[in-house]
Amino acid sequence: MSAAPAPAAEQPSDTAQPSDTGQPKDAGQPRTGIAVPVAVGVVVAAIVAVFAVVGLVVSLTDDRLPTGPAMAPPAPAEPEVSYDSLLRRARFGDVVVSMPGLPYECPNAPGEAPPILVSGLVCNAAVHLKYNGTDDWSATVGFGSVTEALTKPTAEDTAAAVFQQLRTAAFSNQTTTIRNQDSEEIDLSGNPVWVMSGEVHYSVEGVPSSYDRMIVVALPIEDGGYAVYFSSRPSDTPQQTLDVLDRSITSLRYDK
Repeated sequence: MSAAPAPAAEQPSDTAQPSDTGQPKDAGQPRTGIAVPVAVGVVVAAIVAVFAVVGLVVSLTDDRLPTGPAMAPPAPAEPEVSYDSLLRRARFGDVVVSMPGLPYECPNAPGEAPPILVSGLVCNAAVHLKYNGTDDWSATVGFGSVTEALTKPTAEDTAAAVFQQLRTAAFSNQTTTIRNQDSEEIDLSGNPVWVMSGEVHYSVEGVPSSYDRMIVVALPIEDGGYAVYFSSRPSDTPQQTLDVLDRSITSLRYDK
């Protein structure tokens, strides 16, 4: 609040002129009036008090519209993947996995990875460097929450939808065929999950690999929806990279 202006100097009034005796007419008499600046201060204080009361009432009822019902509470936030980058441990719901270490390179934090993951991580390990002069042909691992478009009523259907979308996204510029495809339900930590696997065959100039081995695991989570783990690795992936991938896959579990 800005400071009030200083009161103007009092001007002599007609009642303060000297009497016939040389003394002011009100000399010795107590003053009964309120000076104007004091009166203004009282009024301002009263107004401030009124606003304070109004503010208190508003603060206690600010979850209500002036003439309507109580406002609906905000929608709960969408669950996201949590990730400890030092331990490379990722979690979504009650599903936990250790993301692969080197030579795989993983982001430091989860994020969107459309069109498959709402929240998650995608890690890559180069198998054939600069196969076309600019890009690497890589092995890929991903984990996270499945997008609504790929979430189906069953784990089997969800795994199939993710498998097809991964094939489309990873090999969008190549002609591919599927061989040795398999789909099965397995028990993981006492929970039924669905695994779909297959070989995506291709012929790409500059790439010695003849196919990628793809695996998709659809895992129902306790709050509904699915976590998904997927990998795609070329047929000639080095053994060191395969060993790192195997350790990641075998770490997948439920941890309630």
